[in-house]
Amino acid sequence: MMGCDAERDWTRDDALAWEGLLELSRRLRRQAEDLLTSEDDLSVSMLGIMGRLSRAERMTLRQTELAEAMGLSVSRVSRIIDLLERRRFVERNTCPADARATNVTLTRRGRDRTVTAQHRLFVFVEQAFAGKLTPDEASTLASVFGRLLATA
Repeated sequence: MMGCDAERDWTRDDALAWEGLLELSRRLRRQAEDLLTSEDDLSVSMLGIMGRLSRAERMTLRQTELAEAMGLSVSRVSRIIDLLERRRFVERNTCPADARATNVTLTRRGRDRTVTAQHRLFVFVEQAFAGKLTPDEASTLASVFGRLLATA
């Protein structure tokens, strides 16, 4: 994947670490997506938005805050919120502090679906990832990813 630069400058472990990260991330994301779609009729992105709303004060955030937190464009988040709104999982309202902004609020129906889907996802992640790590491995990964994310 990385070409002659990697072949010249990387050890086998360097290449396996990078490609393993990408492949494991791809597989786990796909499996989580399949699980949530089949069991809860939600995507990972939908659950990410609903989960953030469930933890917010008054279960409400600005649409732009959601986009930033999710690492998605405002237009992408808006399309996801359209779907969630049609299912009555969220409501949009004008922000009282800034009429130009749109607030998104998780409904009771959305909160119930969020709790169910989050539990299902937790069980999956525990079985497919976290439960396969020793405490030392989890600590090492947390340290490495924390450091790398802080500089990315």
